Amino acid sequence: MSELHKDLIDEMNRVELIESLRQLKQQFEVQRTALTQYRLLLDHATDPIFSFSPDGRYAYVNNAFANGIHGQTMETIIGRTIWDVFPKDEADKRFAIVRWVFENAETKQIEVRVPRPDGNQYYLTSVKPVLDEHGKVATVICISKNITERKMMEERLQHMAQYDHLTHVPNRSLFDDRLQSAIAQAKRDDLRLALMALDLDHFKTINDTYGHQVGDRLLQGVAQRIKNCLRESDTVGRIGGDEFVILLPHVDVVSDALGVADKISASLRLPFELPDCPSVLKISSSIGIAIYPEHGNNHNELAKHADHALYAAKAGGRNQTSLYCKSPDCLQMSSGSQGQEPPFPE
Repeated sequence: MSELHKDLIDEMNRVELIESLRQLKQQFEVQRTALTQYRLLLDHATDPIFSFSPDGRYAYVNNAFANGIHGQTMETIIGRTIWDVFPKDEADKRFAIVRWVFENAETKQIEVRVPRPDGNQYYLTSVKPVLDEHGKVATVICISKNITERKMMEERLQHMAQYDHLTHVPNRSLFDDRLQSAIAQAKRDDLRLALMALDLDHFKTINDTYGHQVGDRLLQGVAQRIKNCLRESDTVGRIGGDEFVILLPHVDVVSDALGVADKISASLRLPFELPDCPSVLKISSSIGIAIYPEHGNNHNELAKHADHALYAAKAGGRNQTSLYCKSPDCLQMSSGSQGQEPPFPE
């Protein structure tokens, strides 16, 4: 082969190499541009996106994730562990899901709460495995959707379904649930509990005289005063009109319940000064009490017998408390201002 022929082949090889390098460089630039675009999309996505290495370190977080953590940035989070960013209990719970995805190579979806000074934020997070060329999980990527507004709406709807809209104490449905739970616990632990039924005396007269707006404000004040007389474990509910029910889940002796009833009665007899009401109002209440297990083994029996005791208190002159008694001739009243109703308004 002549020297000229060899030089020609070398030149062709050199041209082909240059062209190959040019194409590789072009492909690299295309990929680099695409990666930059993808990184920008991830960094500035409105939903939090982040990934973990197997040891629990953040391999990547975007701005939305960092902004959701008070006082943190992307740079201060990447490379740190989840335990550096969240309290241990919260971090353990979250990384348990991530670890499961690493071990099982399957996607999981969880709901997480992120505490912030301006209120809790809630996210629905998809936890997805990213596999390497050998089919093993190389990293786990998490994509979150802020569902705080939806959660708040659900909580508002749940509150509306379980609480009285006027006084914001439990309604009949929630109160019945708590009563049944308290009875179940009392059966397990051999405890006593008390159920009270309370009506305001002559409440209709206040509505007719001063209007429903004043009547509503009075009911709100009554609910608050009853709550102030109770322990944290006790419950007051409103089941309609001026009808309230009170659950004392732990009473050692009957006199404990009678004492609470007297405290409530005394509190409600104090004057009410209400906006838009020209007079100071004085009211009284009638209360009926039934005790578990002496007066009933289920919530229906207790409610019926508390109502019977309430009717007895009203029949006895109102402004008093009656403890349920099986005998129709038996009426046990609490001490106090029995039958002495205060002057209606001042």
